[in-house]
Amino acid sequence: MAGYVARRAVSSLIALFLFLTILFFVIEVMIPGDFTYQYLMTRGARQALQSRLGLDLPLWQRYWYWLRTVFEGGLGRSLYGFPVADYLKTLIPPTLLVFVMGAGIAFLFGQWLGKVTAWRGPGLLHGTSTAGAIALYASFPPWLAYLMTYFFARRLGWFRSVLSDAPFNTQRGVWVDSPLSPQAVMIYIVAVFVAALIAVWAVNKGLERAARRRLPVWLDVLLYLLLLGAGWLGFGLGPQVRDVLSLAALPILTFILLSFGETMLIMRTSMTDTLKEEYITTARAKGLPDPVIRDRHAARNALLPVLSRLVVSLPYLMTGLVIIESALDWPGLSGALFDSLYNQDVPTALGALLVVGVASALARLLLDVVAAYLDPRIRFESAAPGEQR
Repeated sequence: MAGYVARRAVSSLIALFLFLTILFFVIEVMIPGDFTYQYLMTRGARQALQSRLGLDLPLWQRYWYWLRTVFEGGLGRSLYGFPVADYLKTLIPPTLLVFVMGAGIAFLFGQWLGKVTAWRGPGLLHGTSTAGAIALYASFPPWLAYLMTYFFARRLGWFRSVLSDAPFNTQRGVWVDSPLSPQAVMIYIVAVFVAALIAVWAVNKGLERAARRRLPVWLDVLLYLLLLGAGWLGFGLGPQVRDVLSLAALPILTFILLSFGETMLIMRTSMTDTLKEEYITTARAKGLPDPVIRDRHAARNALLPVLSRLVVSLPYLMTGLVIIESALDWPGLSGALFDSLYNQDVPTALGALLVVGVASALARLLLDVVAAYLDPRIRFESAAPGEQR
C-alpha cells in the first residue's frame, strides 16, 4: 500500500506542476497588455512601475521567479503590494467549508439513494429520484443559486442570505468576545465533520469484526448527528458555529443539489450490474439477510466505479464551486480568482489556481487510497514486477 500511495503522490505532483506551468504561460499570453495599462500615466512612469514590479522581464524569467517563490513556501506579492499567501489564507477556509461538507454529503446521500433505488427496482422512488437528479445536475448554477436564495432565505427565512448580510462581521455580538476568528471556526467545523465520519466508520468496522454486523443506516445517521452536535457545540463555540453555518447553509445546499445526481446515477447503474453477479446469487442461496447482501456484498463492489468517476470529476466539482461562490457572493477563492483575472493581477490568479490544484490533487490521492482499500486488486495490479504481493 505504501508503494502504491507513493507512486500516486509522485504522479499527482508531476500533473500539478505541468498544470500550473501551462496555466502560467496561457494567462501571460492570453491577457493583453499588463497591470500598468489600467492607469493613465506617462511613458516614463509606466516603465518605472513595470521595472519595479518585474513586468519588463522576459517571460521565462518571470516564470522562474514565480516558481521559486512557490518552492520557497510563498506565492510572491500581488501587483497591488500585499502578500498573496496572506490574502489567500483568509479565503481558503470558506471554500474548504463548502467543498468538504457539500461534496461529502452529496457523495454519501447520492451513493445511498443509488443503492436503495437499484435494490428496490423500478417504481415511484426510482422514477422521481432519476428525474430530480438529472434536472438538478443539468441546472445552471447561478440560476439554481438564485432560486435557493429567493425561496429559502427571502420567502421562507430558513437561512441567512450572504448577499444581504456583511459576512462574518466581527463587530456583531457573537464575534466580539470570540476566542477564534471566523476562518478558524470554519476549519474547526470541517475538522469535526471529518472526525465524526471517521468515528462512525470505526464503530462499524469494530462491530463487523466483533459481531459480523453493522449499525442500521438510521442509527448511523443518529450517531453521526450526535457526534457533530457534541463537537460543534463544545468548547464554548456554539454561537460562532451557528452563525457560520447559517450563512454557509445556502452555498453548501446548492453545491449538494448540483453534485449528488451524478453519484446517484452511477451508483444505481453499477449496483444494478452487480446484482446480476454470481456471488450475489450464492449469497442469497446461503440465506444471508437482504441488508447484508445489499450493503456488504453488492454495494461495496458497486462503489468502485463511483469512486473512479469521482476522481475524474473533481476538477469539474471545483469549477462548479467557484461559480456557486460567485453567484452567492460567498467570500471564497472565486472572488480572488475572478478579480485577479479582471485586474491582470497574475500572481494572485496563479496563487488561487495553485490552491485549487493542490486541493484537487490531495482529494484525488485520498480517493485513490480509498479505492485501493476497497479493492486490493488495484494496488496489486499496479505493483512493480517482483514486488511482494
